[in-house]
Amino acid sequence: MAHELEEWGSKGSSIIPSRDERAHTKQIAKLVRETRYVGLKVDANAALTGRIMERAVDIDGYRKQLANGDPVLDAVLARIEIGFVDKAERIQRNFGSEFPL
Repeated sequence: MAHELEEWGSKGSSIIPSRDERAHTKQIAKLVRETRYVGLKVDANAALTGRIMERAVDIDGYRKQLANGDPVLDAVLARIEIGFVDKAERIQRNFGSEFPL
């Protein structure tokens, strides 16, 4: 993909590039770096989301195991589990934010 961006941005070159060609090449390189960075952030966010979901499944199973069919204990543990989910959602929402809440 980065190679495609570089191809789209190429103007053709002469032996001695002009000032405009050098500026254009510099802008293209910056765009490629920014695109890679955004892609990395997307991948990191997906990994974090997957991890949160895996842990939520683990915690849900553990809650059921601990409650062992006791509805009162299940209700108490469910409140704790919901606290985890709420906290994980806040972490996910603020992940990579320049202005965390």
